[in-house]
Amino acid sequence: MTIRTRLTFLYSSLLAVVILVFIAATSSILSWTLRMQVDETLRDVIEDERYNAINDIMWPTSGGSMSPKARSTPGLFVQVWHYDEQGRPFLHTVSYSLLGYGYNEPLDPMALGESHEVRRDVYLGGDHRRVMSAPLIVDGRVRGYIQVAASLRTVDAAIDRLLKIMLVGGALALLVSLLLGDYLARRALRPIDAIAQTAKQITAADDLSRRIPYDGPPDELGQLTHIFNNTLERLERLFNVQRRFVADVSHEMRTPLTTIQGNIDLMRRIGPDDEAMEAIASEARRMSRLVEDLLLLAKADAGRLPLEQVPAELDTLLVEVYHQAQMLSDGVTIALGQVEPARVLGDADRLKQLLLNLVSNGIKYTPSGGTITLSLVREGNEAVLTVRDTGVGIPPEDLPHVFDRFYRVDKARSRGQGGTGLGLSIAKWIAEAHGGSISVSSVVDAGSVFTVRLPLLPDSEHHPTASRPPLPGLRAVRLPRPR
Repeated sequence: MTIRTRLTFLYSSLLAVVILVFIAATSSILSWTLRMQVDETLRDVIEDERYNAINDIMWPTSGGSMSPKARSTPGLFVQVWHYDEQGRPFLHTVSYSLLGYGYNEPLDPMALGESHEVRRDVYLGGDHRRVMSAPLIVDGRVRGYIQVAASLRTVDAAIDRLLKIMLVGGALALLVSLLLGDYLARRALRPIDAIAQTAKQITAADDLSRRIPYDGPPDELGQLTHIFNNTLERLERLFNVQRRFVADVSHEMRTPLTTIQGNIDLMRRIGPDDEAMEAIASEARRMSRLVEDLLLLAKADAGRLPLEQVPAELDTLLVEVYHQAQMLSDGVTIALGQVEPARVLGDADRLKQLLLNLVSNGIKYTPSGGTITLSLVREGNEAVLTVRDTGVGIPPEDLPHVFDRFYRVDKARSRGQGGTGLGLSIAKWIAEAHGGSISVSSVVDAGSVFTVRLPLLPDSEHHPTASRPPLPGLRAVRLPRPR
């Protein structure tokens, strides 16, 4: 049974219970009201006849006295009972109403002998009647009774007619509620059906690009649809990243393995060769770097790569990276721009790795004779590191993806240069792990600027380098490109 069917039957069952309770309550209230009116009429008749009945007991006459109203009122039947000398009740006076014509037995035999007023429903000759009995007390003794009966045929007919009308109306209301409830449930649960169908189509076609259309109000189902679409979008992005990751890893591993295998086959034919051995060693080092970078990112993703949280001098780290980069420049000029003292809380080794990755990336994509400039300034409560190069630049459509793993611009791939395609991803992780951010701006054939922003230590903490002036500009050094 579907959720729609269960909801429809649930609401219809609740409506049926409400209708039945309403019918029962309404009929009970109507019956009680009508009976109260009948009882008031019977009590009025008893009060009217009580005086005459007591007089007949105290001063017996040849015939009983009864008011014309009591004797002939349609729908009422009055009996007056006395006790004889042996204490047996006998019918003293009776009305001439057609309701009790020819009936000389007590209307309510069980009430004779009671010392208080009794009201009871009785059936006389198949007729439903309301009987009220009141004792006649003379000198503290019960000397007789007045019994007055009224037919409840009208009351029963009114209640019966009301019940039929309400039952028919309730059945129609229940039927309408079933149809309307099914329609409303179908319409309300349509997004869930769409989610189920979309999930089936995704499973059958392996197509994560599908989305659930929804143009309804922003209620719970709207939120569910929005969340499901966001989940699909994220799954699609992760799936594409994973697919590209596997393809790039395969590509990155295939090249060095092919080179190693080729050189091994060559040495098998011609014997040991220094160039072949060097090529094998170079490719092995490249594979080692790739594995190390992948392991680092895997540990970072799993949260198992702790970072030291100690004060670190960014200006000192920048100068160290500047000197180290000169040995890797490969004919590219490494220069220092403005360098201000800056102190952050973090892992000095990882921050140095971040800078080296940015500089190495600039060296790879900057032609010989180009320049890479390192700068560090303080802006408010942030330290701003910039690495500016005059390289080939990055096309606008590739800028949003430069920090993705294994993502490299096609123009860069055609250069045949080394690298694992993970350096910028690692740099982004290091910056964010220190509570900072990294961004890039670029112009094709003019160069790129990578900007890293890191939170400074509060000014209230001791800053040993704050009192010294900024480092003087150092002379740019250009090293010859190795042949």
